[in-house]
Amino acid sequence: MSIENIVSGRALDWYSTVATRETINAIKSEEIIKKFNSRGKVQFILDIPEVTDRIEYLRHIIINLQESNSVSSAGSYEFESGASKEQRRESDIYLNIKIPPLYNQNFSFVSYLIHELKESFRHELEHTSQSTDDLMEVQQIVPTKNIWNSLSTVEDYYTSSAEMRSIIAGIYKKAKSYKKPATTVVQDALDNIYNTGVWYGYNSNKLSRLIKRVQTNWVNYLFDRYPRAK
Repeated sequence: MSIENIVSGRALDWYSTVATRETINAIKSEEIIKKFNSRGKVQFILDIPEVTDRIEYLRHIIINLQESNSVSSAGSYEFESGASKEQRRESDIYLNIKIPPLYNQNFSFVSYLIHELKESFRHELEHTSQSTDDLMEVQQIVPTKNIWNSLSTVEDYYTSSAEMRSIIAGIYKKAKSYKKPATTVVQDALDNIYNTGVWYGYNSNKLSRLIKRVQTNWVNYLFDRYPRAK
């Protein structure tokens, strides 16, 4: 990995920490709490120019809070299909966050959410550093955004250059946050993919073989990019 890429990765790592901190601050604010408790959901733009002004291919970070009995975070990096360099500057990150109803009565979920946010932000911020061609390759693999149309689509998606790089960047950030071995977090992510495949009704043996192939790609890239990973 080049020195330039290492420096860029460290900056994105820091930006994901800043974005996580400011998201938690927003969630705890009286304004957001009031709106969320009355509607069960709320959307807002995260005001962090120290991040968005420094990333060329990022305009806004948009947070969607939704009421749920579970706590989770999932993101997307969105831009115009086949975007020019100028259009890429209008790209946005959307983060969908599920948190408990009347959450202000008990903030115990926050410690778990912080780890999830760090992973999600680091994943999506990695996409901001990728070429439009690499990102378009992923869109061509899943034009309907349903990766579970077939197992070959699933494998192509999770081993594509853009997605694998973002997944591993997010996993490594999460591992550092939890102070866990990155390989443990990789296995957790693979288990989630396997369980999703079972839910979709795919054959368990075929799923296991697919997961093994994805695991090989991910772990090889993990140690290539982060030689000190465990």
